[in-house]
Amino acid sequence: MTSLKAAKFTCSIILAVSLGSALAGCVSDNAGDVGIGDTSEGVAATVNGEPIGEKAITEYIAEFREAGSLDDSEAWGKWVTSNGYTIDNVREEVIDYYVDELLYRQAAKEQGVSVEQSQIDEAVEQAKSQFENEEAWQEALSANSMTEEEYRADVVEPGLLQQALVDAVVPDSEISDDELLALAQSSASEFEGARRSSHILFSSDDAEEAQEVLDKINAGELDFDTAVERYSIDSSAENGGDVGWDALNTFVVEYANALSNLEVGEISGLVESEYGIHLIKCTDMFTVPAEGIVSVEQIPEEILSRMRTDITATDKSSEFLSWFEEYKAGAEVQINDMPAGLPYDIDLSPYLLGDSGELNEEGEAKADSGDPVPDSAENASDTEGEQGDEPLEPSES
Repeated sequence: MTSLKAAKFTCSIILAVSLGSALAGCVSDNAGDVGIGDTSEGVAATVNGEPIGEKAITEYIAEFREAGSLDDSEAWGKWVTSNGYTIDNVREEVIDYYVDELLYRQAAKEQGVSVEQSQIDEAVEQAKSQFENEEAWQEALSANSMTEEEYRADVVEPGLLQQALVDAVVPDSEISDDELLALAQSSASEFEGARRSSHILFSSDDAEEAQEVLDKINAGELDFDTAVERYSIDSSAENGGDVGWDALNTFVVEYANALSNLEVGEISGLVESEYGIHLIKCTDMFTVPAEGIVSVEQIPEEILSRMRTDITATDKSSEFLSWFEEYKAGAEVQINDMPAGLPYDIDLSPYLLGDSGELNEEGEAKADSGDPVPDSAENASDTEGEQGDEPLEPSES
């Protein structure tokens, strides 16, 4: 069954910002400011007395349908039934998402947690830095049907708030060398052959200059480090062109392919990508010893640091989930009955699957249909929509 998790705002923009499990809901000091508490179309639910407006649920589902090309009733009906839902399930899961959002906000208040504007600005700039220019950034925003202000309010701020809440309720713990070694041994294959590299980046219009620089380096007339300082237009030039280990970063395909063919000390030819023209030098390589990893000292510090981060994040995530489940269990949550006439509330009977799992040419269930609702729908709201995830996944339809 297609998951009802995560996907109001997806793709490159969210992935470009390292916010842990960044949420894309609306969290602020006043739910009404961002529409969750708009009760002009009724109250869908209350969380410790704070309302979730029916309007927010309806608009969320409308945005989901638009993003998934599910605007017409037939497409929507087929999506709902083929993924094991009923209309009630869909509404309940979106409500549950917003219940979590309000609980995060309420918990943050209790913990004295807030997000500074400077933190939001820094995160947005970090996201922008993953794109070639302002035009590419705006294209990514448009592809996700967002403005930068919506990205700030609906993605960055709630993600930072949740991370701050996690840090407040789950303090960091010391990671032992034994834990690191165990992880290194279990994930050794992931880092086998990992390469570290530096590069010189030229503008796409400067191919002739790039070739001249490469020729001088190969002839011993120019040192690579000097060339980085003198010619590279990339910010990595401040660090000798170093861009780290490929196992810890995501490089464009052209760069990654060229690096994979280099041995330590070798320099590539001209490598063109969307960012310009690269001259790539492999500066280090990690090879798992024949006897295996027996000490953390055999592992490059940068890789060890990532492992520490992974262990910490996993432990904190598990502890936070347990904490949040208990916090949610103690909350007063009231979900109201669904009102009639909602735009997404359609008759699903023409689209219910029969025992054969097939629809007839008119999109109706074949005559051998048994239970009017697929069994999976009965448990949809229990098994999906886990804490920290957004409901509905149009990309998997």
